[in-house]
Amino acid sequence: PAVMGSMNAFLNWHKRPETPALYTSMHTEIDKFIKNANQAFKDNGYPLKLANWFSVWSMMYTTPGRYHWMLQYYMRDAGVALSWVGTGRCLFSLDWTEADYDELLKRMLRACSLMKEGGWWEEPKVNINMAVGKEFVVAIAKSIVGF
Repeated sequence: PAVMGSMNAFLNWHKRPETPALYTSMHTEIDKFIKNANQAFKDNGYPLKLANWFSVWSMMYTTPGRYHWMLQYYMRDAGVALSWVGTGRCLFSLDWTEADYDELLKRMLRACSLMKEGGWWEEPKVNINMAVGKEFVVAIAKSIVGF
């Protein structure tokens, strides 16, 4: 009953004539956030880029890196609690304001700054793909030989 009642309320709200404008406004704000964030990441030399499809968004790295996974801890420390498991897709809520998007960007930039200051985004001295591939082959060989 609770689910049916909630869905009924949502569907009735969704049919109201003013509802599409709320979604349009949300999508405009999200697109603006993504554009501003990507420009800020680029301007600061952070190897990060955001992409979205309406209110669904993801973070992608623009260069190979061994320690990108550590950004999640810097993000959490900056107050950005994202889902770091599964698909890696995030969702924006319809009730977010421009101030919410600004605060999120501020916190993300803080996390990225600390990540860079910590040296985790230094240019690799070797080809990352080759180095990881070599380690992978060595690990398999050791497991077969029994080291």
